[in-house]
Amino acid sequence: MRLALFLAVLMAGTSAVTALAVEPIAPPDSQLIAKCQRCHGPDGKGTTPATPRLNGQNADYLFRRLKGFLDPASGTPHATEHMWQTATTLSDRTASELARFFAAQPATPADPKMPLAARGEKIYQLGIVGDVPACQSCHGPAGEGHAGAPRLAGQRGDYLEEQLNAFMLQMRVSSDMNRHAWHMNPDQFRALRAYLSNDR
Repeated sequence: MRLALFLAVLMAGTSAVTALAVEPIAPPDSQLIAKCQRCHGPDGKGTTPATPRLNGQNADYLFRRLKGFLDPASGTPHATEHMWQTATTLSDRTASELARFFAAQPATPADPKMPLAARGEKIYQLGIVGDVPACQSCHGPAGEGHAGAPRLAGQRGDYLEEQLNAFMLQMRVSSDMNRHAWHMNPDQFRALRAYLSNDR
């Protein structure tokens, strides 16, 4: 009898979770979008060099970053200072709505700055033998992002370089990226920036 009751409760819970997962996500509140756009620009395209672009970003990644600001170690001090208050007021549903909204905006393409970009492309596609795996193995062949890994192509250059330095210094905690960035130097960071970013 107890087993039957347990299974019934389990099945009911599974059905509820499934229903929530497939429920359509409504557009986020326009005032909340406007608040985001004050720093991240129209449709998340960015306005300042060190503020990340959100447009076309991976929705799963955006959701995880929004919730991740509740853990100060997951972001740089600058990001935590500006995002902590917002993150603490967002429900999971609202965070998901925002993530999907900005992910649906047209992505900014990369604007490679040759000749340094050629070196960055080699690091991105092949990695650094013995130390760093190919960036594309997580971030996609063209920097488009996948499986929860962020889109890098078209991102602000200052932001990309700042985050790589933060990972290297462990000012932003990520077990994979801390280890990879530790084996890289500032010239390699600048090469990746030249290949992936778009500062226009």
